[in-house]
Amino acid sequence: MASPNLSSNSLEKRDRWAAFRGLRWWQLVLSLLPLVLIGLGGLIGGAVGAAGTWLNLKVARKSLHPAVKALVMIAVVIGAYVVWSIVAVALKAAIDN
Repeated sequence: MASPNLSSNSLEKRDRWAAFRGLRWWQLVLSLLPLVLIGLGGLIGGAVGAAGTWLNLKVARKSLHPAVKALVMIAVVIGAYVVWSIVAVALKAAIDN
């Protein structure tokens, strides 16, 4: 029988804000911007926005030139809005038929 992990790390709570710590202000803004889709698109907007936020947090941690990083993060934000728009139009067309 396996013994339980009783190390001090297993008992500590996970820091839910760790992904945001250490980011510059513009990285934080660009990372959170896709979450605006929650207000625009409800559940679908939230899912697409969460994916965009997750992807932008990954890009923010990469070792890229800041200008390249900003452009990639802006492209992710635009891509999230495009994906949400396509899904919304497709669902509306499916409902109308």
